[in-house]
Amino acid sequence: MALKAEKILPFRGVILLITGFIAASGLVWIGAQLIAPESRTLGNREILNKQVKELLNRQQNSSLNKKEQQQLLERLLVLGRHQEAINMLELLIAREPKNWAWGLMLAELKREQGDRDGAREETSHLLSLHPQNMEILQLKTLLDLETGRGKAAVIELKKRFESSTKGHRVPTGLLLADLQRQSGQAAAAAALYRLISNESPTDARPLIALALMQQEQGNSHQAQALLKEARARRRKPGEPDPLIDGLASQWGINSIRKKGSSAYLKPGS
Repeated sequence: MALKAEKILPFRGVILLITGFIAASGLVWIGAQLIAPESRTLGNREILNKQVKELLNRQQNSSLNKKEQQQLLERLLVLGRHQEAINMLELLIAREPKNWAWGLMLAELKREQGDRDGAREETSHLLSLHPQNMEILQLKTLLDLETGRGKAAVIELKKRFESSTKGHRVPTGLLLADLQRQSGQAAAAAALYRLISNESPTDARPLIALALMQQEQGNSHQAQALLKEARARRRKPGEPDPLIDGLASQWGINSIRKKGSSAYLKPGS
């Protein structure tokens, strides 16, 4: 079964929720999405354009520090000056070829501008330099899906997963299982979630992912049981867990609402 385009965004959100692939660096790889909204509070376009002009002048005369580079990128993105942002990133990559964060941000920006082939080329190049970087792999997988290469992405991830050391392949396994789930291979995805869960008995992420899939399929009791199992891995008994407790609460409320609606619709009720 082919992966539907409208499923790509939820797929990405689940991966981010479960695996936590977002970079902790100052410039996260989804800069175009995360930096721009935060920067709208900086002022109106006239002020931003003036700040950009000053920063560009300083960049020509002397190199900007990392904070100033981020400020310039933020303002270019807010102003919609995407080509200038791309040019700046290409310049930064030329200056710092070992800094994969710039390359990943460039790939994401190209993707946002509709240049998915260009973005795939960037991520493929980055993976050749940093083959173990899961953030790069995640973006490349997403781009493969968006450009009709879903089957090839599954094959590539399977090879990567099978060649990885047992007990240290949860991130790759989660990505592969999510691909399988979204392409209709629910049984294979469930089996893989369980496999990596057994290989890494202290990691709650495979159980949370499996719980999400079970809830998606309407198996609320199984989902709740899996969350309980996951909670035991993440916290000491009695300690709260915002992610797991939030999911359990949300699903419990939904279940109660469904039961209430069914009772209301019964004849004679």
